[in-house]
Amino acid sequence: MSICSEDRQRLINQHDMIWERPASRWLDAIPLANGHIGTLIWGDGHPLKVSLDKYDCWELREVPTDAEKYNYQTLRWLVEQEADQDINRIFWPKPEDPAQPYPTRLPMPRLAIDFGSDCTEFTARLALHSATASGQISLPAGSVSWSVYAHATYKIIVIELNDLPDEFSPSVAVGLDHLNDEAKGTLKNWGYEPAETGVAEGINWLRQRFPAGGEYVVAWMEQRHGSSLRVLLTIVTHNDDPNPLPAATNLLEEAISEDPDELHAEHCAWWQEFWQASMLHIPDTRLEALYYAEMYKLGSSARPEGLPISLQGLWTIDSQMPPWSGDYHLDMNVQEAYWPVYTSNHLELGHSLYQTFYDDLPLFKHQCQRLFDFEGAWSGCSIAYDGILVPCWATPQFWPGNGAWLCHMYWLHWLYSQDEEFLRTRAYPMMSAFMLTYLNLLEEGVDGKLHLPLSSSPEWEGPNRAAWGADTTCDLGLIKWLTQALIETIERLDIDDPDAPRWREVQQRLVDYLQDDRRGLLIKEDTSLSRSHRHHSHLMPIHPLGVLTIDDGPGARDLITRSIGHWRGQGAGQWTGWSFPWASLIASRCGLGNMAWQMLDLYANAFITCNTFHINGDPRWFGVSYADYEPMTVEGGFCAAAAIMEMLLQSWGGKIRLFPTVPDRWHDGYFTDLRAEGAFLVTSRLREEQVLFAEVFSERGGPCRVVSPWPEQKVILVSLADATETMLDGAELEFSTTAGQRYRLYPQDQPPTDEDLAPVLPTYDAQNKHFFGVKRLARF
Repeated sequence: MSICSEDRQRLINQHDMIWERPASRWLDAIPLANGHIGTLIWGDGHPLKVSLDKYDCWELREVPTDAEKYNYQTLRWLVEQEADQDINRIFWPKPEDPAQPYPTRLPMPRLAIDFGSDCTEFTARLALHSATASGQISLPAGSVSWSVYAHATYKIIVIELNDLPDEFSPSVAVGLDHLNDEAKGTLKNWGYEPAETGVAEGINWLRQRFPAGGEYVVAWMEQRHGSSLRVLLTIVTHNDDPNPLPAATNLLEEAISEDPDELHAEHCAWWQEFWQASMLHIPDTRLEALYYAEMYKLGSSARPEGLPISLQGLWTIDSQMPPWSGDYHLDMNVQEAYWPVYTSNHLELGHSLYQTFYDDLPLFKHQCQRLFDFEGAWSGCSIAYDGILVPCWATPQFWPGNGAWLCHMYWLHWLYSQDEEFLRTRAYPMMSAFMLTYLNLLEEGVDGKLHLPLSSSPEWEGPNRAAWGADTTCDLGLIKWLTQALIETIERLDIDDPDAPRWREVQQRLVDYLQDDRRGLLIKEDTSLSRSHRHHSHLMPIHPLGVLTIDDGPGARDLITRSIGHWRGQGAGQWTGWSFPWASLIASRCGLGNMAWQMLDLYANAFITCNTFHINGDPRWFGVSYADYEPMTVEGGFCAAAAIMEMLLQSWGGKIRLFPTVPDRWHDGYFTDLRAEGAFLVTSRLREEQVLFAEVFSERGGPCRVVSPWPEQKVILVSLADATETMLDGAELEFSTTAGQRYRLYPQDQPPTDEDLAPVLPTYDAQNKHFFGVKRLARF
């Protein structure tokens, strides 16, 4: 049965974030964004702070490197000589001169609304369904109601203040004075002149020019009518328009000409459609609330025509230089950030990722030729949106798996969409280019096998000599996946690729995973997981690549069991926040529902702020991790959303699995229109540990395979288009589908009632609603 928008809204409303007092720091602020510009609302009204952000406000001047030594041959020789200092000096170029810029996102202006005094009361509600924040500020002069939203389709932020006391006029200002001394000094040393400000035809503006060319403009307009004040703000860069200031002015004038109610209605309509894509319910209200908060932030962070989600998304740290340059880390962060788009049925949110880095492919090819002196593609680990390198440790930067793992996101889009045009024009060019790099790196060993002579496993041993080694498990998994995916691609598309014989040779001759009888998968040659490690790269063949699965036979299952057992035994002391939801996904792939849940519960306890921001460390000392710092990055939360869905629906290997890894404590559950590989949308319900039914909508047609929840019973398949019934049985249920048709499966002896088929839309009591936001007394 379909779920009306009002019913979805009632469920989601129960998970709105509530602020019972003002956020005193940006980490606890109210997050709003529209995939292009973002804002954080915090402070007590003296002033009310509105932190601003935009994806493409970057310093893009590169750090010079030694062209004679910056190459693979030199790196390999230095590794053999164990010359750590030389490796880091040459391949991790850290500017020693304060005047030398490096690529980074820029610290951005802040809008401040000052009411002239501290508030006596502050309340706020972030309505997830409409992506609108609203509340009350009580001041000595009276109470003011307010609302803020980042318009879903206009690149504007709308702020409304109502019920202003008579003769009371709060001040509105935008500036960079809030930057700390380090940020101000850095920008000055790099040649940034003070921002220009002005007013033209009632529109205020601030313009920051970049020393190497380009600029951004923050423009805002104030409308005062009686007891109301309305502020519209936009940020425009040279990437949006060669002349940002008039472009910003025109955008505001266009927005201001619309009726305010209609403008907000357009915004709400976009979000209503967003939430229609899928829905779920689980018997863990805090994790359910976290799921909807993360999906809200995902919808806020991405648009098909924009730039990809970076480390902090559109909520970069207020007043400081961004940690890790706020860049794109291709050794995990970008991937985790996008994992939920597939099963949640939001494939459209991945398009900015695919297009941006496809556009960077010529640069990746050039960089490969420069570094390795052969054809292929090489991306580096830490990059800007245009593909240029951001300085970081040499070990992850030169890991050849960065680009290959990026390609896996393109492959996932193909699997979940079955879009052959995308496979031909985006996934195939990316995969073949990065596979060529591996082809040219592999060398024949004395055993006749093909080996990878030099690589590293992300973040293992940091920037030290011990990080380097041969036959890293993560790379072997990527090579196995790439050869398999490329061969499937050319067979599907009938492409005659000249590298295909080499792919098939690699399939036959690639060295097997290095393993230990007790510890399972090694990290690399002669190196096992000897201590806790935050990056689960040696388990990548299990997840996300799916080239080592529990369905691969007794030998594979034994290897997985040994690997998971040893990994678990090393503990989580050196993990950071994002490690836990990824661990949940790995556990789910191994059929370990209790572990999958426990990893998410630990994550929600220790590694998020009250507004659900992922902060990497355990600053409140739950004792889960040695890390107690709190730099915010967005990928951990998005990964948690993916992990919740993985417990409810899996489809790797072309088989749909219903509620495959729910923990012992979950007896019920429901989801509708979660997406499976093969372009199937699936709806199902679990009640008292029994799956009642499954419905499958086929977007593209073709065969569908479902692991039967009722393997000992006869199963009825109903084509809902014509009520045709077919009898199925066995451990796997396979049937043909027609594009655009919906099918229902259920056990013959227990046909679902209308009540069974009805959407599950619980109403929660006060203790199980509104988990997140700043409370008078902490709730978590």
